Formats: sequence, C-alpha cells, structure tokens
Amino acid sequence: MAHIIELENICKDFRVLNRREGLAGSIKDLFSRNYKIVKAVNDVSLTIDQGEIVGYLGPNGAGKSTTIKMMSGVLEPTSGTILVNGKIPYKNRTQNAQNIGVVFGQRTQLWCHHSYAVSV
Repeated sequence: MAHIIELENICKDFRVLNRREGLAGSIKDLFSRNYKIVKAVNDVSLTIDQGEIVGYLGPNGAGKSTTIKMMSGVLEPTSGTILVNGKIPYKNRTQNAQNIGVVFGQRTQLWCHHSYAVSV
C-alpha cells in the first residue's frame, strides 16, 4: 500500500522576542532585540497509508496544529522532510490544497476537493 503522507524527523522552531516588563522594558524592546528559540515540533516521524484513518492527539501546546500546518503547506519545517501525495507541501501549496481539506476550529483553511479531509 502506498504512503499518502510521510513525515521524517520534522522539527519546527519559532524565534520569539523576549519581552521585558513595564513601560521602560517596552521602550528598550524597541531598540534591542533579544530572541529565544521555541521548539513547536521536535523530531516527529510518521507515515499514513491510503485508506488509513488516523487520530493525532496530544495536550495543548504539543505541536498538533503546527504539524498539520506543515503537512498542508502553510508552514515550512525548520528541518526534516514531508511528502503528501508524493509532493513537498510548502513547495506545491496550490496543488496540495486542491487535494486536501483542513479545518482549524470552525474556519476552513483549505477547501476539500476530493481526496481526504483533516480536522484539528
């Protein structure tokens, strides 16, 4: 059976500003940037075969939505490889969006055309 989705050692890091407290801190933040790296997804690997039904569960802040966004092409992973229907999602976002659907909360991010839908 063919793998429809393949994730190998996916990581996603975000650079976040270290904000200082108070008015003086806010003014200092305007002129000096002090960033920290936040790991949203760390070394996730999985394969999903055609016809397989999968649940992706975890606590708040575990990186579920970030992983789905990378699989849909909305975000590019910091490292690792993703293939959805044999294509790299963030490089083929328009083509990828024609074949999948993703719903975050109640808002549709991508319209479902034919293949499968993912709900987060």
